[in-house]
Amino acid sequence: MRIVLFLLLLVLPCAGAEIFGGAEIAGLYRVRLDRGDLLLETIQDVIQQNGIADGAVLTAAGSLQECTFHRVKSLAEKPEQEFSTVKEPMEILNISGLIAGGEPHLHTTLSGAHGAFGGHLEKGCRVLYRAELTIAKFSGTPLARVPNKAGVPVLQRK
Repeated sequence: MRIVLFLLLLVLPCAGAEIFGGAEIAGLYRVRLDRGDLLLETIQDVIQQNGIADGAVLTAAGSLQECTFHRVKSLAEKPEQEFSTVKEPMEILNISGLIAGGEPHLHTTLSGAHGAFGGHLEKGCRVLYRAELTIAKFSGTPLARVPNKAGVPVLQRK
């Protein structure tokens, strides 16, 4: 019985979840950033220069000397944000997220002197030695983010 229930949980989406199928990878862009380069600003340039309306940041590795990110700080219906800027040697453990309507929604996990931390990637993150990313461009039904009742931008078919 437990195995059947577990398998049903794997197959059935959560209530309210919406699944957007039909996308295929139309191109991959491998990006190298060097010391002093700005991380999010470079990603945004790659998106614009290559016409990536729909896509994803798939992988990232490297190091940063400064990074600004934000995280949610309450359980309120309308999100409350807390911004942080860290200036120290950091390793990029992960950056991932979707690009919809040409706008990236990216989260990062970083590791510094006091452990792992992260949140929503903001402008102003500067590479320490190098960073390497893979960005995918999707074809198919385009998506965009439209604010819901609480003002949270959520994925919708364009």
